[in-house]
Amino acid sequence: MLTMQIGIVLVVLLAAAGVVQWKMQSNRREKQRYILEYAEKVTDLETRQKEEKKLQEQEEEKKQKYRVFYLDFLITHGSAFGGCCATCADGRRRRGTVPLDHVLMYGKHPSGREFTYYIEEQGLEIGASDDPDALIVRSKGAPFEIREEGMGRDQGMKTRSAVIKKDIVYYIILESKHEISIKATKTC
Repeated sequence: MLTMQIGIVLVVLLAAAGVVQWKMQSNRREKQRYILEYAEKVTDLETRQKEEKKLQEQEEEKKQKYRVFYLDFLITHGSAFGGCCATCADGRRRRGTVPLDHVLMYGKHPSGREFTYYIEEQGLEIGASDDPDALIVRSKGAPFEIREEGMGRDQGMKTRSAVIKKDIVYYIILESKHEISIKATKTC
């Protein structure tokens, strides 16, 4: 009888241990399922956000393609200067964007000697705006630092896109840490 009672107690204990183990595995599976579902939702959300951003960029590119430059812009670096005309060689107004890469600038040293300064690829472009008194500077890669004339070098703001208003000098710190100035002007 004692052995039978011990046997029943052992069976009950084993059954209880089995139920506990089953419950723990069930909880573990539930947690794993929850984590997988959550990861799937996050991935779907990120994918949707990337697609929306890509669509917005494509729409902006389409819009930009038909925008007309109303302003010219002058780029300077120290005593070197370069620029871009809003009018094409055939007399039409420029459309779309102009890269601020591979720009050759000319200057004159205080000693009277002439020199050139070359802006290498920086991933920046300047584009026409819906506002005829403004241009848009955009980065295709990393954000750039921009500030208006009169502000200290540390007072600029990091951005990927900025509006350049007519007749105001803006300073941009390039990836190479060189600083150029851009001024949009009406010359026609």
